[in-house]
Amino acid sequence: MRRLASAVKRLGHQRWFAAAGARVLPSLDRAVHRLSGGRWLVTSAAFPTLLLRCGISAKPIPLLYVAHDGGYLVAATNWGRPEHPRWSTRLLEVGAATVEVAREVSPVRAERLTETEVGVVWPLLVEVWPAFDTYRARARREIRVFRLRPD
Repeated sequence: MRRLASAVKRLGHQRWFAAAGARVLPSLDRAVHRLSGGRWLVTSAAFPTLLLRCGISAKPIPLLYVAHDGGYLVAATNWGRPEHPRWSTRLLEVGAATVEVAREVSPVRAERLTETEVGVVWPLLVEVWPAFDTYRARARREIRVFRLRPD
């Protein structure tokens, strides 16, 4: 698994990988999760991945995360695209969501981090997924980072 994660981390900086990943991985993760009865996500084989739901009927969004300070850190990079992902806008609107980590579903409260706070935790996020730096440069916008705390 380490070799796979290492190879994927290197590929993550490539534009073609981000484009393909954005189109394929979320749907693939949701399908594998559903078909496995909630036991697996493709991305969790190599990286810490949670499922975020913003609303009762919302599709689960697979996101890489960092466990931090009793909650989870997630970055709204949108694979380096110039627009913010819809899930991050929804979190700003409602502030509440649920996360599923290792088959445990929990309500969370979303808190958008300040620029100073992002500066402190960004290295933790990049440690999990080095391409976050590439995505931030490519997006040319402020990347929203959220702390999801148990509600």
